Amino acid sequence: MSLSHACPSAFRKSRWLLSSVAFLSLLIATVFPSSATAQQTNSDVVAEDVSEEERKIEAPDRVEVDPLAEDEDISDRLERIFLATGWFESMEVVTDEGVVFMEGVADSEKQREWAERVAQRTSDVVAVVNRIEVRSRPIWDVSPAVAQLQQLGRDFIQLLPLLMVGAFVSLLAYALARASASTARRVAGKRIDSQLLQQVISSVVAVLVMLIGLYIALKVSGLSRLAVTVLGGTGLIGIALGFAFRDIAENYLASVLISLNRPFNVGDLIELDRYKGFVRRVTTRGTLLLTPEGNHIQIPNSTIYKSVVTNYSSSPRIRKDFVVGIGFEDSVSAAQEIIHKTLVSHPSVLDDPEPLVLVDSLGSATVNLKAYFWLDAERFSAGAVSSALMRQAKAALTDAQISMPDEAREVVFPNGVPVAMINRQPGSTADHESTSEHPGEKPVPAKNVARDLESVSKGEGNLKNSDDKIQLHAKEDIFDDSENLIG
Repeated sequence: MSLSHACPSAFRKSRWLLSSVAFLSLLIATVFPSSATAQQTNSDVVAEDVSEEERKIEAPDRVEVDPLAEDEDISDRLERIFLATGWFESMEVVTDEGVVFMEGVADSEKQREWAERVAQRTSDVVAVVNRIEVRSRPIWDVSPAVAQLQQLGRDFIQLLPLLMVGAFVSLLAYALARASASTARRVAGKRIDSQLLQQVISSVVAVLVMLIGLYIALKVSGLSRLAVTVLGGTGLIGIALGFAFRDIAENYLASVLISLNRPFNVGDLIELDRYKGFVRRVTTRGTLLLTPEGNHIQIPNSTIYKSVVTNYSSSPRIRKDFVVGIGFEDSVSAAQEIIHKTLVSHPSVLDDPEPLVLVDSLGSATVNLKAYFWLDAERFSAGAVSSALMRQAKAALTDAQISMPDEAREVVFPNGVPVAMINRQPGSTADHESTSEHPGEKPVPAKNVARDLESVSKGEGNLKNSDDKIQLHAKEDIFDDSENLIG
């Protein structure tokens, strides 16, 4: 026998009660829509400020009461639950025909929703009318900030042991990075001659080891996100620094290429653009030159690598030349033989390649002869040798009565030049001088000609190359202690 047949009146009464409760709930929702909307708006505003602890509040799936519980029992049970949490003030729960009416004040919207879920999951509850209000926060309420600071303090204290372990791992990584850099440099030194490449390889190895150690230290310290950020941001930082320090990076790369190609060595005399000097050192910043005047010039490596460099010390044999002008009435062949003999007889002039004396041009008053000769620049000074050869050539031409006039000049006298005849005695000095082969030229004493024919004079020193002495005197003036990359 079913329950409906056994107690037909009771069954009809229960069905009537359920219908009444459903109708009452629908009526409440229809009459008070603005209240529900206001509660929802308040929920959206307050939900933004809830803490992480409140987000984790969960209601039980079901709150059991004795079967066929009375309304008073449901109300008492819910009030005791809400009182036990300590989240609500002035909490009042009224149950009428299975419909629970809740009134009171909650600290947050999450707590209000939790109370509603608890009531809904209570047995024999047909509907829930939630009238709990959320306490409004004061405008100058700093309690959330204080709570966050307290939480940060607690987290930091808990993190201190891990930070100590991470610091130890970082120190260990630093020591391993230095040791690995030293080992890499020794290994690279056996296979690579460039000191700069050795330095680059050791630096790369050290940076890799340090990055791995830093990642492990951050992971041990519980900073996994920061560790990923460090590794991921390394490439971005490198790109940013590359743009910011483009010139520095360009000079550094140029120093690597100079160290590899070796266009010059320390002590070489080079010239680029308007700079000329001896190479003192090449660093990652630039190249230091010592000018023949004794001045130091620091030139960026990028400028040197992109410029045309003339290395005067790359080959010991160099060619020099000078020009001599003789008169049109003199024999060109005779002058060539005299100058050629002077070049061949000088001890600093090389026999191979052989010296040459060629007609260079025809001037307005002279035939210009150009003498070419080769010398060993490592042993002799090019300037001093050129001076000695020009001196000897001039003396030899003078001794051979070959004139070396200057350029023709035209002098105009607008008012004319008065001329007066002077009577002279026969055999006078004036007559003797007028009979000279080259009137107007002052005769050169034979003693001076003999001295000019000497291969070395005091003014020219001993004709030796003095580049080493110049660099030796300037060696003590170098204050840059950077490592020389082409030493």
